[in-house]
Amino acid sequence: MKTLKKFCEITFGKIARWSFRHHWLAIIFVLTIFTALISQIPSLTTDMSNEGFFRPDDKVLVDYNEFRNQFGKDEFIVVSIRGADVFNLDFLKRLRDLHHDLENEVSFLDEVTSLVNIRNTWGQGDELFVEDFLERWPENGDDLNELKKRAGENTLYENFILNKEGTVTAVIIKPLACNPDSKVLLQVEGTCQPMTNVQNREMVTTIEKILKRYDGEDFSVLMSGMPAVIESLNITLEKDLAIIIPMIFLMVSIFLGLLFRRISGVVYPVLIFTFSLLSAIGIMAALGIPMTGITTILPSFILVVSISDSVHILALFYPAFQKTGDRETAIVAAMEHSGLPVLMTSVTTAAGLASFASAKVAPVADLGIVTPIGVFLALLYTVFLLPALLALFPVKKKESVQRRERIFETIFDKIAAISCEKQWWVIGSFTVLLLVAIAGVTQLRFEHNALKWFPKDSKIRLATEEIDREMRGTVSFDVVIDTGKADGLYDPDFIRSLEEAALKFGNYKTEDLFVGKVLALTTVLKETNRALHDNNQDYYSIPDNSELIAQELFLFQLSGSDDLEELVDQQFSKTRFTMHVPYRDTSRYKKFVSDVRSDLVERFPECDIVTTGVNAIFVEILNNVMTSMTRSYTIALVLISGLMILMLGKIRMGLLSMIPNLFPIVLIMGLMGWCGIPLDFGTILIGSITLGLVVDDTIHFLHNFARYYDEYGDPKKATQKTLNTVGRAMLVTSLVLAGGFLCDLFSELTLNKYSGFLIASTILAALITDYFLAPAILSLVYKKKQLQQS
Repeated sequence: MKTLKKFCEITFGKIARWSFRHHWLAIIFVLTIFTALISQIPSLTTDMSNEGFFRPDDKVLVDYNEFRNQFGKDEFIVVSIRGADVFNLDFLKRLRDLHHDLENEVSFLDEVTSLVNIRNTWGQGDELFVEDFLERWPENGDDLNELKKRAGENTLYENFILNKEGTVTAVIIKPLACNPDSKVLLQVEGTCQPMTNVQNREMVTTIEKILKRYDGEDFSVLMSGMPAVIESLNITLEKDLAIIIPMIFLMVSIFLGLLFRRISGVVYPVLIFTFSLLSAIGIMAALGIPMTGITTILPSFILVVSISDSVHILALFYPAFQKTGDRETAIVAAMEHSGLPVLMTSVTTAAGLASFASAKVAPVADLGIVTPIGVFLALLYTVFLLPALLALFPVKKKESVQRRERIFETIFDKIAAISCEKQWWVIGSFTVLLLVAIAGVTQLRFEHNALKWFPKDSKIRLATEEIDREMRGTVSFDVVIDTGKADGLYDPDFIRSLEEAALKFGNYKTEDLFVGKVLALTTVLKETNRALHDNNQDYYSIPDNSELIAQELFLFQLSGSDDLEELVDQQFSKTRFTMHVPYRDTSRYKKFVSDVRSDLVERFPECDIVTTGVNAIFVEILNNVMTSMTRSYTIALVLISGLMILMLGKIRMGLLSMIPNLFPIVLIMGLMGWCGIPLDFGTILIGSITLGLVVDDTIHFLHNFARYYDEYGDPKKATQKTLNTVGRAMLVTSLVLAGGFLCDLFSELTLNKYSGFLIASTILAALITDYFLAPAILSLVYKKKQLQQS
């Protein structure tokens, strides 16, 4: 193993010497790779849709595509309007004008439903009429009272178009189910591609402009619904990134400048990071991997790896250059010393990230492909470009460095003394912290609610909460019940069971979730049955035989209404069962979906039950993310442990390395529990970033500790030498990255604030752990060699 280590050190020294002496060739080599990769970036695609989380052949996506092709879009935008009196001529006129403007001006629109055109089913003799509610415009107070009476008697309207008190009305805007652009290629024949973010933005923006024209004191307008929430989230993310990314570059540059006090110490790491990031994005484009909500975390991975690689080498180069005054000798020495641990960190980080490739969630699996390649590109750019740049541009010796060097040496010597002489005090302190953290972990909860990512006074959050209170639901869940036979929906037993299910789930309520509205085939049947019995409310019920059911549904079809198309298929073998619910934590949806499915499976034992729709598949997405990430982290830890044992050449040291690797992760999870920060779609990915950085610092520390322990046979001396060489590089890397991630605190979204705070905290916790806990444990395990000999 020592021979292999020596070979690696010599090899990295040779690479540094060649790159230094043939700097133009090295630069051309790097630029050739870089240019080839960034040339692919124009072909990069973006997919922020929920469908993008699945492979084309995933059953969840296949079921959803079949549902969407049959019944149309399940997502909707809901606009609530509050006035002094809904059934007022002036109010209704403004509502009608708003309705028509939405129909005429909004692109990518399927339909608009409001009091203007919601179905009004009535009969006269043997004739059935299904017309718009405001088909006949009211002329006076009597007409308005009649309208109000009819609206109150129609159960379809409550919590759908009118609130229970009749003081708020709603406009339901349904987008197109499929992208109307005929040039968009289909992933699977017979399906359709969802609308793009650009199209969704155009639709939502146009609606907002129209609503502004009508919003007023007696016509107060609010807008919500999944498309509106997604668009608000995208806009806020873009605004945040426009602020945060420049701030990160600025903060990283400031910290690098303060710690290195050289222009080259700032420019070179930032340049390598930029090259590495753009190259990784080029790889995504070349492999046909789209940019998604998850893959946007790629810059954070590349920042951690590329900055760490270059800083560790520069931190050794500058002191060596101060002593020798020879750039070539200094960079060769720095590369020989740090090349192997930089390689080790790249291999372990890449191996850990490669474990994501087996994830069920498509974007997470894509990260497992792209990020390992990006990690090795960062290594490649560092070892070839850094010596070439140092050869190309002059580096000046500093006169006032010795005093600063002595200050660092004094501090690191004291840290070594404390950690190696007061081991039990150090270990005891960390044990107390660990116990407190474990207590916090027990309070950690899984709660994904994207609405809570917005500030409490956010317009979209306030609007959604208000509409959920008044209209009892801004999102929907769908179930397709397939009888498996043509005309199966005419079976009276089936229809009665469907009505029982509608009544049960219409009253569904748990701690914080309720069903505000159920839309089912039974509503159409009851309306039709009442209308054909002289509009007598006593006949608002289900027909008791299959002939009547078939006849009434046939008459409803002949009326000219297309509402039935959204509820049944052409063979009358399948029906759609829709439930409107408020915007809540996804964990509550998970239980709700489970309750619905188990009830319907038991109620319809001979039918195929498929829970689907955007929100149902989002619940599946989060389940997949949680299981995938848990499995991936486990695989990553096992791989990293094995690699560290192999690379360090010491089984004990490799196993001991997992203590400082895992401690910061547990500490931050405990901090999340104590601070009430939930484990959600955003924060669960933090571990993948921090794990790489924690392992990197530990590898650098242990590699050098093993090297100096073999040389001096004294754990304290080995710790001192380690801290005085790579210790300052670890300090520089940690402060630079922590400062960069803390820029996320300026974000408007709590998602970014939490991520920045937690990653920065983990970085600093890992640094303190490697400075104190790792040496304390090692000094207990590895005694002075002289003592062992005696």
